Amino acid sequence: MISKNFKSGNISDHLTVKVINPCNSEKERFDGAVTIISATVKNKKYSDSMVYNYPYAQSGLINLKANNISNYTIDKHQAVLVPFTYCGNWDNDRKVSYMIFYNHKKYLHHIKYYCGEDEKCKINDNLNVTLKDLPSKLRLKVIKDLETKYNKSNDFY
Repeated sequence: MISKNFKSGNISDHLTVKVINPCNSEKERFDGAVTIISATVKNKKYSDSMVYNYPYAQSGLINLKANNISNYTIDKHQAVLVPFTYCGNWDNDRKVSYMIFYNHKKYLHHIKYYCGEDEKCKINDNLNVTLKDLPSKLRLKVIKDLETKYNKSNDFY
């Protein structure tokens, strides 16, 4: 489980993220064909949560890195980005998923990547289509996040 605190103006927010059956921890593995990630954002005025049940648990598990979680203030609202990848997929096609909390709304997006033999990876998705439901300033932050955090094969593990 990952817990993070951050400030949005005078308000302190608390993020909790939990993965059932993660890639990176034998001791936290759950017997069964289930892989779930849940995230909750709370402050004294507001609480919201999101759960994603990965439908292909038999072929891969969720990989969550605490240092990839970001928060930004956009138009006086806190944006929390919780990106995660998948292990067990060893071909050239990769995927990054994002749980996003922003302005009392939640979003879940899956972005495709292609990683070449040279270990370099590039986005293999039309982000203007995939992220079209995000407000434009938030969409730009997510795109910058994607372009800076995921450009080598090792970034997905």
